[in-house]
Amino acid sequence: MTPRERIQAAIAREPTDRLPFSFWYHFRTEPWFPPQLHPDYHPPVHEQVIKTYIEGMSHAEYEFWFRYRPDLLKVMHDIPYEMTPELPRLKQPADWRRLPTLEPYQGHFGAHLQMLQRLRALLPPEVPIIETVFNTFYYGVRISDGQLLHHLEQDAEAVQAGLQTIHQNLVAYAQAALGICDGIYYAVSGASLDAMPRELYERYFLPLDRALLNAVSHAPMNVLHLHGYGEIYADLWEEPPAAIVCWSDRACTLNLAQGRQLFRRCVMGGLNELELARYRREQVFQQAHEALDQVGRIGFILAPGCALPTDIDPTLLLAIREFAEGQRA
Repeated sequence: MTPRERIQAAIAREPTDRLPFSFWYHFRTEPWFPPQLHPDYHPPVHEQVIKTYIEGMSHAEYEFWFRYRPDLLKVMHDIPYEMTPELPRLKQPADWRRLPTLEPYQGHFGAHLQMLQRLRALLPPEVPIIETVFNTFYYGVRISDGQLLHHLEQDAEAVQAGLQTIHQNLVAYAQAALGICDGIYYAVSGASLDAMPRELYERYFLPLDRALLNAVSHAPMNVLHLHGYGEIYADLWEEPPAAIVCWSDRACTLNLAQGRQLFRRCVMGGLNELELARYRREQVFQQAHEALDQVGRIGFILAPGCALPTDIDPTLLLAIREFAEGQRA
């Protein structure tokens, strides 16, 4: 089977020739990465900085794939959300109404699309790629320096107007990315007790998250990632509009078997991203075996629940690959 066929079979919950696997990490700490792009949000940067990002990121992602050969390549969206010089951050509730519409083919979004096109051309066609799209809550927290929920208490109408602008920007970008990629990895922040009360997420953010996934539901390999630790509001996502569901099953209240039953989708996980960097090869194998004991090989992709540390020992990543390649039909 090719990687594409393997992932397609996992999504269809059909047998695969071996266990599919994936993992990923950020590239912002790499020496080549432009320091101007380290923040989570930033006004437009110089054209040369953008060029460095496009070339460096496409090369880094390709080298990552070439070394580890994951069946599903999750591309990291390490470029900041674009603000304006006149509105570099949101300091007060009224600022939310001033957020601009962002065209997906221009600015930082456009630069990342160029990077995706370059990466797609480098990779063999049988390797599926998915683009990371962070959700409205994620960006809202960052561009307001953590004041999103406080601003929401002060002026819900103004903040909701801004959230809608961010949401529409993300929908347009995600749809553009699907002209290149096989799906999006939609990273949902906020759907957990460590982020906000359940009723707040359900009222203000769940509708936006569902609307985005529905807007891209035609893509064959969309991943819903429920980001959070401890208690996550997984029951709000029963049978979601996504092909694959991923969450930190090792560090929250929902294990793989429970998630499989709730979501009725291909599930991705089994490895603890918070501790993996401290493991030995044998511990990686042990966790992977435990995951298989829970859900079996059908409809399962072995992976961490979220991004791994960039400086993780490569031998541990190769151990994940070794285990998966050893699990053959």
